[in-house]
Amino acid sequence: MNLSPGYGRRFLIAAGLLSLTDIVLFDVRVLLTGTTRYSFIPWNLALAWVGLLLAAVLVRNLRRRRWLSWQNGLLSLLWLAFLPNSWYVLTDFIHVVPTAEISQLFDIVLISLLVFIGFGLGFASLFLVHRELLRRFKPLKSYALIEIVILIASFAIYVGRDLRWNTWDVISNPGALINVSNNIADPFGNPRAVTVTGLFFILISVLYLAFWIFTYPGKPKKR
Repeated sequence: MNLSPGYGRRFLIAAGLLSLTDIVLFDVRVLLTGTTRYSFIPWNLALAWVGLLLAAVLVRNLRRRRWLSWQNGLLSLLWLAFLPNSWYVLTDFIHVVPTAEISQLFDIVLISLLVFIGFGLGFASLFLVHRELLRRFKPLKSYALIEIVILIASFAIYVGRDLRWNTWDVISNPGALINVSNNIADPFGNPRAVTVTGLFFILISVLYLAFWIFTYPGKPKKR
């Protein structure tokens, strides 16, 4: 399946439509209940879109500069920092509890749509970078690098949910990196870290593999 520019535009339109729908449903809930229980939805959607935007900018810059240039190196790090937000949204299901505010089914639909959008944007972002890797490396090495990215993102999801550390803390609270580094230094000393990271790694890897099989455009020409 060859991904043409038209296909990319259709994806953006579809993802935009789904995002708008989720925002509208969130607004409807606010109007009906007078509460902002799920106020994180617009924010998490924005973070997922930032990951895709950074991937697109990186791909564009790779046409003009080497990957190891400081500009593309910085873009790669920023992309890697924002990418986990796309899949982190799955953990937002823990907020869906019975309330007297509105039907629980409404909340399930609200969060399910958020998760569907987040995963779609995350896989599209990963796909763009994966395709660039294929221009420079053999398929097996390219896929191995993508799996490393998924592993890092999976650990970042654990850090975000359990340690309550977010992307912006890289700048605003660098001291929090000490807790993260302790988990990396002794991963098996924290079974929870291994379990959460492992579960997300398996889930994201399998789903992305299915996504890649469906969308794989063939090895692109080297630049």
